[in-house]
Amino acid sequence: MPTTPAQCPNYDINSRQCPCPNLDCERHAICCECTSSHASKGKPTRCMSGEERPPATRTLPIGRTRECANRKRNEAACPCGETSCPRHGLCCDCIRYHWGNSMWPKVACLG
Repeated sequence: MPTTPAQCPNYDINSRQCPCPNLDCERHAICCECTSSHASKGKPTRCMSGEERPPATRTLPIGRTRECANRKRNEAACPCGETSCPRHGLCCDCIRYHWGNSMWPKVACLG
């Protein structure tokens, strides 16, 4: 069952940084749902397709990731081999870390 904005503990923070113009999309600003949908189609999300991250979004807090109800589901589907990473299975944190980070330009699921 897809996560709704009300179920996403980081929805407010995600919506302030999401560059996707499709505000009517049911997955807008719900990173785990968005990356899953795009990865299944073999297409990058807007944030992972070369879109420049606005500098003002770099100071946004990490959020309430400990409250993520989807972490176990996300971990099972995540192709990243860095299982000791504290962001493993936390798509919102992973995207915030990778987007605009010159060392790791893309998340593993959309690499």
